Amino acid sequence: MSTRIDRLITEMKQHDLLAPPVEIAYDPLDLALPEAVFNAKRIIEYILAQPVYLTEENRFTGMLRFDKAVVPADIFHRMHHANFMKAFDAFYNKYRENLVVFEWQHTAPNYDRVIHEGLLPLLEKIEKCKELYKNEPDKLAFEESQEMVINGLLAWSDRCAAAHEDAAAACTDPVRKAELMKLAAACRRVPRYPAESFYEGLQCLIFCFQFLPDSIGTMDRYLLDLYEKDIASGAITREEAGDLIREVFVHICNHTPTGTGNRNADFTAECHFAIGGYTADGEDGFTDLSRLIVESLMGMDTRRPSISLRWTKKTPYDVLKYMLDCERSDKNKRVAFCNDEPRIKGLMDLAHIPFEEAVKYTMVGCNEPSFPGTVWYGGLTANIARPVTDVLYGRTEDAVNCADFEEFYAVFLEELRNAMDRIVEYANLFNKMRAKDINVLSCFMLDGPIEEGRSATAGSCKWKIGGANLMGQTCLIDSLSIIKQYVFEEKKTTLRHLIDVLKSDWALDEDLHADILKNGRFFGNHDPLSDEIARRVTEDLYRVSRDQKTVFGNPLIFGTLAGYNPHFGEYGKRTAATPDGRYAGDTFMVGTGQSNGKDRNGLLALMQSVAQMDPIGVMTGPVVINLMIDAALMKNDEYFDKVCRLFETYFRIGGIQFQLNYVTKEELEAALKMPENYRDLKVRVSGYSGTFVILNEGIQKEILERTVTG
Repeated sequence: MSTRIDRLITEMKQHDLLAPPVEIAYDPLDLALPEAVFNAKRIIEYILAQPVYLTEENRFTGMLRFDKAVVPADIFHRMHHANFMKAFDAFYNKYRENLVVFEWQHTAPNYDRVIHEGLLPLLEKIEKCKELYKNEPDKLAFEESQEMVINGLLAWSDRCAAAHEDAAAACTDPVRKAELMKLAAACRRVPRYPAESFYEGLQCLIFCFQFLPDSIGTMDRYLLDLYEKDIASGAITREEAGDLIREVFVHICNHTPTGTGNRNADFTAECHFAIGGYTADGEDGFTDLSRLIVESLMGMDTRRPSISLRWTKKTPYDVLKYMLDCERSDKNKRVAFCNDEPRIKGLMDLAHIPFEEAVKYTMVGCNEPSFPGTVWYGGLTANIARPVTDVLYGRTEDAVNCADFEEFYAVFLEELRNAMDRIVEYANLFNKMRAKDINVLSCFMLDGPIEEGRSATAGSCKWKIGGANLMGQTCLIDSLSIIKQYVFEEKKTTLRHLIDVLKSDWALDEDLHADILKNGRFFGNHDPLSDEIARRVTEDLYRVSRDQKTVFGNPLIFGTLAGYNPHFGEYGKRTAATPDGRYAGDTFMVGTGQSNGKDRNGLLALMQSVAQMDPIGVMTGPVVINLMIDAALMKNDEYFDKVCRLFETYFRIGGIQFQLNYVTKEELEAALKMPENYRDLKVRVSGYSGTFVILNEGIQKEILERTVTG
C-alpha cells in the first residue's frame, strides 16, 4: 500500500475527509411545486452549494454527504423521508404481538449501467416517458424530478472538473498538475458518457455512491473490462489499480462519519458487496480483479466496506483457501462466505428470476441478497417460535388430545399458517408506509422507477425480492424435536405434564429439565430426528408462504439475520419457557444452527445439519450462520488446510453461508471485565462485524454463549 493511502487513512481516522456542509436558504415558493419536483429542485440546489473537496492526497473527487439537507435524501438512509420516519418512530424496536418488528432496507445501485452507458441515454429515456405520462401528473412530475437530478449530477461533475482545472492552472508541481488535469478530464466524461478507462470507472462509482451510499454491488464484474483493457495496453499497472481501489474504499468508509456519536461508524455493514460467483455462461467469476480488490481491502485498517465471497462448485479450492486466509488475518472481520448453488436455485424457483439475471445478485447491508438496481423489499423481522408457543399455551387442550406427533404437528401447522398470514399483513402495512414517500435522489440508479414513473419506495424496481428475517428458528426446531422425542417416542412424559412444567418455568419438574438438556436430540448434531424436523419445518414454511405475495408482488424468501438490533434477545424476553430447555425470557440464538451449549458432535455435525435443512431454498434470503471455531484450528497452518476442506465440503452439500469467530470465551469474558484493554477486538455479529466491547449488552451475551466447536 502506498504512503499516500496510509496518509489518507490516518487523516480519515482523525477528522472527516469532507468539508463541512453548507446550508442554504430555499425559496418558499417551492411549496407550490409537485412534491417530486420540489424535492429534486432543493436537492440540486443543496448539491451545487457544496464546496468541492480536494487535498494533495486525493486522486478522486465529488464526495458529498446529505446530513444537513432538509429534503429527502438517498433511499438507504431515508433521511427526511417523512412517512418512513413516522413508521420508524412507531414501529422500530417496538414489537407487535411478539411476532413482528419494523426493520431497515438495503439497496444496490446499477453501477454497471451508469459506467458503461453514461447518463445521456437515461435522459433520452426520460423524454420518452414524459411523453408517455403527459396526462398523468404524478408520474410526469416524477420523470421531471429524475431529469433534474441527473442534470444536477452532471452539473456537479462539471463543477468538480472546473475546480480541478483551476487548481491545475495554479499548480507549479508538474506531477500534481498532470494529476489534476487527469481528474478534471475524467469529470468532464463521467458520468455523462461511458467510462473509457479503469480510472474513469472508479470516478464514476464515486460520483454515483454519493447518491445511494449503500452496496457497491459486484465491482469485480462491472469494472473487469476496463481493468483488463488498461492492464493489457499498459495504461495502468496492477499496483496502480490497487492504489486507486484503496482510495475508493477510504471514501466509502469515510462516508459514515465518526466522532459524532454515530454507532454505525464502527460497523462493517454500512457497505457490503460481493465478489466471485457464477457468470451468465455458468462459469466461476473470480478473476484477477477479484483478487486485487480483496488484496486492496485487506491491506487497509478500516471498518468498511465488507465483502462476501460467492462460492460456486467451479470455484477453485485455492480461491476459497485464499479468502479464508484473508479472513483469519483480518482483525476488522470484514469477510464472509456465501454459496451460489442454493441461493441461485432459490432465486430462480421462488422469485422466478431467470438464471442469467439471478447470477448478478450481490450482498447488501448485514447479509441481504439483492440485485444491482433494486431494493431488498424485506424490512421486517419475525418471531418464528411464536406458533409453537401459541399451541402449547393457547391451545393446550387441542395439543394434549393429540394421539400422536402427526396430530400435534397438524395443530402446529395451523398456527404457522396463522402466523405467516399475520407476518405478511404486517410486511404489507410497513411497505405501504414506506411507499408514501417519494425518493428522487437515488431512483435513476435503479432499474424500473423511471420506466414506471414512480419511486422505488413504492415497489417499482424491476426485480422484486424480499421477505422476513426469522428469530427463534432453532428454538422452534428443538422444541418440536423434544416433543416428538420425549412425549411421543420415548414417552418419558405426557404433553399435559410438559405444558404444566413449562407454565411453571420448569420449577414443577427440574429433573425433566435436566434430562432434556442432557439427553435431548437437538438440532446441529446431525441427529436424524432433529434434522428431519428441521427439513420439515423449512418445507412447510415454503408451503404456507408460497402463495403469499407482498404488496409489491414479490414472493417471500426468508433469512435469519438480526441486524444491528438484538431482536433475538427481545423476542426471547417476551417468550415463555419452551420445550428445548429455555427458561421464560431467555434469549433466542442468532442465525441458523447455533446450538449454544447443546453441541454434542462438533463442527462437522453442525455443518451437516445446517446444509441439509432446506432442500426447497426458502431460507436463501439474508441467512446468517455464525460459527465459533477453536482459534488453534485457524492459526495452525496444518489444521487450517483441513478446516478449509471442511468448509468446501459444507458448501458442496448445500450450506448457504457462514461467517467465523475464533476468539476464546475467556478472551471475551476478559474483554467485558477490562474493556479498555480490548478496544481492537472485532467480532462477527449477525451479518456484520463490530468492536466487541461497545456492542449492545444483549449482543455481547449472545456472542459469549455461542458454542465453540473444534
